[in-house]
Amino acid sequence: MIHPNLKDSITIHHIVFTIFDLNETEQFYTKIFGQSLYSNADTAMYQVGPTMLIFTQKEQANQSDKKFNPSNIGLEHLAFGLKNLEELQEVEKILIANNIQNSGIHIDKSSKKEKIWLNDPSNIRIEFYL
Repeated sequence: MIHPNLKDSITIHHIVFTIFDLNETEQFYTKIFGQSLYSNADTAMYQVGPTMLIFTQKEQANQSDKKFNPSNIGLEHLAFGLKNLEELQEVEKILIANNIQNSGIHIDKSSKKEKIWLNDPSNIRIEFYL
């Protein structure tokens, strides 16, 4: 088992998403997080806190086999943690100003904490969560 001190210092360095349309995805995330740090014909990267979000263009249709295939779209959802309601309200203002459909601030049924959820252009669910 990893020592608790080491476990507490570990962060998520990056998450890679396989997506359908890089141009549409980059436009969407730029509205929320600003200009990508890096972009080429098939990849865009954003720095969010200590974590890199990396989006790669999907090249083939989803496979229906039962083994993991990194080219398939996947992930139930990704939640970005915020410190307080004022930060969540700021995110909501940005989403509204950029005409990004979202749930609005509401209470999560399980945790009883405020959150907003929305889907990106590849229908990947993201949340901003207290």
